[in-house]
Amino acid sequence: MKISVIIPAYNASETLGEALISVEQQHVQPFEVVVVNDGSTDDTADVIQSFMDRLPLVCVDQENAGLGAARNAGMHAAKGDTWAFLDADDVWGTNKLAHARDYLMRFLDVQWFYTPIFEWSPGDAGARMRERACPKIRTVEDFLAFNPIVPSTVIMRSTVAFRWEEDRELQEDAGAYLELFSKGVMPMKIPHCTTKYRLDFGMTADAEGHVDKVMRAVEKARELGHIDDQQVALYEVRKAYELARTYKKRGDENGQKKWKKEALRRAKATRVPTSLLWRLRWLI
Repeated sequence: MKISVIIPAYNASETLGEALISVEQQHVQPFEVVVVNDGSTDDTADVIQSFMDRLPLVCVDQENAGLGAARNAGMHAAKGDTWAFLDADDVWGTNKLAHARDYLMRFLDVQWFYTPIFEWSPGDAGARMRERACPKIRTVEDFLAFNPIVPSTVIMRSTVAFRWEEDRELQEDAGAYLELFSKGVMPMKIPHCTTKYRLDFGMTADAEGHVDKVMRAVEKARELGHIDDQQVALYEVRKAYELARTYKKRGDENGQKKWKKEALRRAKATRVPTSLLWRLRWLI
């Protein structure tokens, strides 16, 4: 088994070193580490260079094309039989690839896997961290309601016909996952929480803008026939709850109340089953 770690990096000089150290410390070492420098204008290239003697590192330089395109470029360059994705601002626990190898060898008919995450807020006063709830995905509705798959947890066999969304007006992962589900290619959850997902970078800073990008990706999935109208409505309820949760974490009581009320309104309008509604409330 040859695991290719794929790391897209854009102006990631402040965090990429931590991500690469977490790969360096794996109990099971990867076949290669493919870092895609997506047109960075900071010192990202210098950070990559500093690890050339420490890891089996391959650097792909390209003009800035966005996160989805950078991951796709990494997949194209990778020579392993398995892809392990890691964003430049996240880190892995030391057993991440060991657990991945174990499941890849035990479940030969499963094409891709995901794990829970620790939500991680590093800071001068000490890092805050908690494990996010991560249900198993048995149906498309499970994914739409709970969306537990963070890209930095994904392990995928390179034989899977898969590409991340490259349109930067759309979220790069949701539509790509839905296309797999529409083909019956369902993931397996690895229960070990081995990824720390950084909260104070990227999409957390603009939660509503992020949700807009996700919903545009979901609408595209509907247009392509991967999901139906009722499934889109379910995802809208889920995202409203997610926004309520985000505002709660920020201490914004008005924002939390606004989006909780909106989630309940949408749930009633779309007739979300009561049992599912209660499960959705874990978000806040």
